[in-house]
Amino acid sequence: MSKVRVVNFEPTSKGENTHLYTIENNSGASVTLCDLGASVVSIKVPDKNGSIRDVVLGYEHIDGYEFDGTYFGATVGRCCGRIAYGKFTLNGEDYQLPVNNGSNHLHGGFNSFSRKVWLAVVDDKVPNTVLFMLDSPDGDEGYPGNMKVFVRYTFDDENVLTIKWSAVSDKDTICNLTNHSYFNLNGHKSGKVTENHKLKINANFFIPINSNLNPTGEITPVKNTSFDFTEPKLIGNGIDRKNEQIGFANGIDHMFVLNHSDEEFVLAAEAEGIDSGITLKCYTSQKGVHVYTANYVNVLSNMGKDSATYGENPAFCLETQGFPDAVNHKSFPTTILKANENYTQTTKYIFGINK
Repeated sequence: MSKVRVVNFEPTSKGENTHLYTIENNSGASVTLCDLGASVVSIKVPDKNGSIRDVVLGYEHIDGYEFDGTYFGATVGRCCGRIAYGKFTLNGEDYQLPVNNGSNHLHGGFNSFSRKVWLAVVDDKVPNTVLFMLDSPDGDEGYPGNMKVFVRYTFDDENVLTIKWSAVSDKDTICNLTNHSYFNLNGHKSGKVTENHKLKINANFFIPINSNLNPTGEITPVKNTSFDFTEPKLIGNGIDRKNEQIGFANGIDHMFVLNHSDEEFVLAAEAEGIDSGITLKCYTSQKGVHVYTANYVNVLSNMGKDSATYGENPAFCLETQGFPDAVNHKSFPTTILKANENYTQTTKYIFGINK
């Protein structure tokens, strides 16, 4: 049975204590979490030769998680993705959120969920689980409603990481939560993923963006475009620099609309690190997966964990979530959370080996 080990990490710039929570299973694989941002800081799983590799990017010190703009491993909210110009109207009232990404509001603003220290609960009766809890007050980063948020991480003996988000608010508000882990299945220090990772996405459609990186409102077939990952292919083969969409984002930074089924969880994506043989399957209850090829990462060696340097395209993200800027697109499934109703979403990351 898995167990949880807790150690002190480092204080934040405000003097808040932080901790690392490591769930280790019977095979020696492990997931380490931090209460700052309810973040994933490492995922260590065996490769095809039986060696353990850490397959997510991270920082060496707490200030990276607190101040850098990559959101490594973070729980992102209240609303992940961009809200155009930080504006939306809800129940006839206009809201202006902080603009922290060009002309847009991104990933919940300046003091988003990823920047807050969450309350962590470790219960010996459920030893493979860590529960994080956060109270977000009315007006937090401009959002209406007092919101209670919960993120539960479970890592089992089959190397399955399950993340379950839940939330409730006393006013109608926007809620769209995700985890922002950066995966490199050959190991977090192994460099670019474009030519040594295969990716398959269970999506026949994607959402185009404009030059401000906001959705145009269209939902477009992936067929005959570089966004067609319906069969496994190298990540780099999807980064067609001649494609205007790729040019806008300097790579892939797009929502893929998942092919729906009647099952609670749909297969969102499959990936493989060719060098390591480590595989990843992502299942989710969400309607989409935002795929990001880490186009703007620049982490110097004094910041990356294990003295790692992260440059262009060192990882890929599979951010399961509702559609971006949905509050401003009536044709998109809503991300409005009604007062006193429960928000619940679940994603599973299943690690394996292709020998």
